[in-house]
Amino acid sequence: MDNTSTLKRKHTRNVRAARVISAVLCIEQAVYGLAFAESGSLLQRIYFNSSLVLGFLFLITLLLPRLVPIKAGILYDLFDMVPLGVGLSIAYIRMLNAAKEYQNIPTIYLAVLFGGAVIFLLEYKQSIILYSSITVVSIIGSYSSLPLDSSIPFQADFLVNGAIAWAVSALTYASFLKTETQRELIEEKNRQLTQLSELDWLTNLYNRRKLDLYLVGFVQYRFAILFDLDYFKTVNDNYGHQKGDRVLVELASILLNTIAPNDVVGRWGGEEFLILTHEDGFALAEQLRKQIEVHRFVDDIPVTASFGVTSCKNKESIHELVRCIDLNLYQAKQLGRNQVVYS
Repeated sequence: MDNTSTLKRKHTRNVRAARVISAVLCIEQAVYGLAFAESGSLLQRIYFNSSLVLGFLFLITLLLPRLVPIKAGILYDLFDMVPLGVGLSIAYIRMLNAAKEYQNIPTIYLAVLFGGAVIFLLEYKQSIILYSSITVVSIIGSYSSLPLDSSIPFQADFLVNGAIAWAVSALTYASFLKTETQRELIEEKNRQLTQLSELDWLTNLYNRRKLDLYLVGFVQYRFAILFDLDYFKTVNDNYGHQKGDRVLVELASILLNTIAPNDVVGRWGGEEFLILTHEDGFALAEQLRKQIEVHRFVDDIPVTASFGVTSCKNKESIHELVRCIDLNLYQAKQLGRNQVVYS
């Protein structure tokens, strides 16, 4: 599995989740402060301050990906833990300043604790560090600052809930990794199927099926080139089909290293190859002809090629285009082979 791409997707999901949640809660806290808290009260100040903090977190989620592209790295590893830390800090502030009697673990604390474990993706080390820190801070902070009911085992509650939250977080992340593995397997299978359906099995150039699709848009290219290896049957007869295949593979390498990245080249059939190019078609064909002629193929097999070239301009159909280059290729062979004919 590609660990880098997986981490990037994890960070992307966490940033988006933090953006949505912080925006919603920012509005929620402001509404609570206006509608449900007494004007000027401590509770109202807590709501408004919470709204400001969440609004600031929302701005961070907007700016951070623009300032630093989402990628694997310590910055986003730290940010993954920030939203949950902010949420729990707000919960603690409410408990410390607004709770008159601490009878049980507050709902908001559990909501942030377990909601964060489900929503945010944390690696196992991240979740251990975060939830162990949360548990320790919860126990020390509550026992030192809140009037606790001695009949309730708060310490055990914090430990149990922290452990459960970590387990939920670990299961969420394990599910994410499993999904990522399945996704990458599917993508790899799709890539293999694409290669089988679009690429020639021997040369790894486009096959006839893919070339037919490119020919539909032939008008966007300047020239079409069709060429054929001269007397290739003799090569197979004299040297064997395996050596003949080696010649085709080496030829494919020449083609890929010569044509421009935005041009198209493929195996038209047998020892015939088609090129659609934005360059000067005659010059490109002549360059390839010379390269093939001087190239030392396997066992120094002498290889030459004949080329037919035509302009894509003013061609009314694929049939007309193919007919023109095919006629030019035929003429190149009639004139003695190892040459370029252009009309």
